[in-house]
Amino acid sequence: MDKKKIILIGGGGHCKVVISQLKMLDGFEIAGILDNFKSEDSLINDIKVVGTDDNLAGFYATGIQYAFITVGSVSDNIKRQKLFIKAKAIGFTFPVIISPMAIIDDTVNVSEGTVIMPGCVVNTDSFIGKNCIINTGTIIEHDCRIEDHCHLAPGVKVAGGVAIGDLSMIGIGSSIIQGVKIGRNVTVGAGCVVINDIPDNSVVVGNPGRLIKKKAFEPVREGDLPES
Repeated sequence: MDKKKIILIGGGGHCKVVISQLKMLDGFEIAGILDNFKSEDSLINDIKVVGTDDNLAGFYATGIQYAFITVGSVSDNIKRQKLFIKAKAIGFTFPVIISPMAIIDDTVNVSEGTVIMPGCVVNTDSFIGKNCIINTGTIIEHDCRIEDHCHLAPGVKVAGGVAIGDLSMIGIGSSIIQGVKIGRNVTVGAGCVVINDIPDNSVVVGNPGRLIKKKAFEPVREGDLPES
């Protein structure tokens, strides 16, 4: 079977983990990595850096139809969102990447451009939006809804019926109790235990989680962003 060529956008640590998942799935040939800060021809896990994200249109013109955002995130996901929109506007298709070592119920809906890492469990009737990172060992229980461009860091535990708004970042080892609603563009700190709803554009830390500040700006909605 011919493998599909794919270009990866971002060359940091998250890129390395995505490369390992693609190699295990064996359906794609990685054509190269685009990174704005690494020199061309440098290697990341034996995959060559072939340019920057300004070269996206040129690679699409060569017949490469698939792309994936491999920029990671720590405090917010806005850069990942903008790169996703830019590549989609050019015409790239984004696969779903699910580790063979993850357990995903057949009723779960996972959207384009999302990666689910090893050791994750996603239970029945949950939804995961596009361009999300569901990182190593995360548990998402039944009837949850994770919107677009979110990152759930390693070891996050999400109880049943939780909703998380787009662009939110849930820190490593955090827990969210059942039925909680988390707004868009929220940052939940590492190890936080969230027991109450969280409004948009908030930063929450601690056990139990407490609001420590509101973010200085609200990101624009996806449909309002420029294509490049």
